[in-house]
Amino acid sequence: MAAAATSTLIALAGASAAQAAATVTVTGDDGNPLALAQGAPAAIRNMSPTVGIGFANKEGRFSVSVTGPDGVAVANPLSCFLNDNFTRIVDYRGNGNYTISVVNYAKADTTCKTPTSTETYVFAVNASVAVTPPAGPFLRRTPNTYTTNTLSLPVGLNPGASTYEVQYAAGAVLAPDGSINGPSSSGYVNSSTGMLDLTFPAAGTYTIVARAKVGQYTSPWSAPVNVQVLVPFDLSTVTFPDSIGPRYTLRGSLRETARIPGKVSLAMARRGAKNRYGKYRSIGSATITSKNTFTKSFTQRRTGYYRIRISYKGSATAPKTTAYVSGRISRRAIGR
Repeated sequence: MAAAATSTLIALAGASAAQAAATVTVTGDDGNPLALAQGAPAAIRNMSPTVGIGFANKEGRFSVSVTGPDGVAVANPLSCFLNDNFTRIVDYRGNGNYTISVVNYAKADTTCKTPTSTETYVFAVNASVAVTPPAGPFLRRTPNTYTTNTLSLPVGLNPGASTYEVQYAAGAVLAPDGSINGPSSSGYVNSSTGMLDLTFPAAGTYTIVARAKVGQYTSPWSAPVNVQVLVPFDLSTVTFPDSIGPRYTLRGSLRETARIPGKVSLAMARRGAKNRYGKYRSIGSATITSKNTFTKSFTQRRTGYYRIRISYKGSATAPKTTAYVSGRISRRAIGR
């Protein structure tokens, strides 16, 4: 009979402990409460989560504390409250484990001196940002204009971030923490569209990194994205300073002020019947000078209408380009 009574008491005690267990949630990445279980840490990316605490059994008291990865309190504590539903906003202090400690007391223990149980819940924040690289090289200026282009790149935003930091620079060297070591430009991430818009002052290979921020704390820097920025190979003028044939001189000038290295290959085709141009025949190549000009002398004894093809094979500064100019050779004079 005594054994049966003892068994009944143990069963009732177990039921009481089960009723006293808290229901604890944290804001998930979708903005909805995510239930937490003891011994089963939940993984989220949300940098501004809210913790919820509730009790099915209102006959008790409790205290709650929330600490961040560094052991520092990250939410206002609840001390010796009657069992009820409460929420606490959590301050982000970097990626890692955030620990919620719930200490239970009897309802009659009005000063909460004698804990009846302690519950521990853990959620891990793993905030991150990702920048999508462009499909290929980017032209910083529209050909044959002085209009500067804007590069728009999608950014994988992080839930709960209040703002974003972006660094980019040409020929960048990364620091150990993933940031750009040395001078860099800043970019802006539009949180509404998830787009990063950038302009570039010159050609070069640029490195871009970004991170999310809440308060004074940030996520790790994103993996670096490299962008090859080019300037267009476009002609400003083509003239014939020596137009007395059959020996002619062609001089070309590029619109771009930045140095474009390399050579151009030149070829001519004569217009024949039905206004069709025949086969192009090479007249050689010319080196582009430091002033972005090139000069080529050539011989052409036949009069008529000609088209000159100017080909640039491309470089780290400007893309592969082919341009055409047309003119007429008549009585040893050439003109458009």
